[in-house]
Amino acid sequence: MQNNKQKILVVDDDKSILKLLEINLKMEGYGVFTAMDGLEGIEKFRKNKPDLIIVDLKMPVMDGYHFCWNVLYEDGLYVSPTPKIIILSARDEKLDKGISKKIGVSEYIAKPFEMETVINKVKSLLESETMENKKKIIIIDDDPNIAELIMANLPSDKYEYITAFDGIEGSKIIETKKPDLIILDLLMPGKTGYEVCSDIKTNPATQKIPVILLTKKREHKDRYIGTVFLKADEYIPKPFVMDELLKKIEKLIG
Repeated sequence: MQNNKQKILVVDDDKSILKLLEINLKMEGYGVFTAMDGLEGIEKFRKNKPDLIIVDLKMPVMDGYHFCWNVLYEDGLYVSPTPKIIILSARDEKLDKGISKKIGVSEYIAKPFEMETVINKVKSLLESETMENKKKIIIIDDDPNIAELIMANLPSDKYEYITAFDGIEGSKIIETKKPDLIILDLLMPGKTGYEVCSDIKTNPATQKIPVILLTKKREHKDRYIGTVFLKADEYIPKPFVMDELLKKIEKLIG
């Protein structure tokens, strides 16, 4: 089953195709919305902001090309990230494939089609979209239990994570992986969290990466050093409440 938060809009003037796609896509766990022409499709797109669109080319009121152009380029309608688009059409495949590619359509499937082909294309496009949109978090802590606890509670559909168990290893990973957020312990062997945080916040290439300090040091002076002197974005003493950490992550990177 796919994540039911992923939404698909199907636009086609053939009711039988609409119903066939709707039934099969819902069986795969997707949220599905349908429209019978491009203009109605625009209204459904504006309201539901789908992750992927399957659209016919030859339709009344507004054809598929005008619909795609509006979705991808029209001011006031354009959204980021732009949805993936699959053209599903019985028209001249060679000509339409070329035009579709030029305007930014992701895939072209000729009618009549195999349902398995459509489902596989949908899965491939949405899985790649999910990976592109995931935020990358680096957890640097010499206690593997802490890293495992955080990893077990991070929503896998929103975040991917990398772990390091000392400051030296963590610094190398930060340099190569360019994370969206860093969770950092202060007291570690080899290179302390103080040193790692200082390096992050004084380097123009990394200084904008949010840093959450997660530490056993609970004194007011330690919080001051962490957030004011080292410029960490958040300071959470151990033992910590997981919900609090997740809220801080959500606040910093969404």
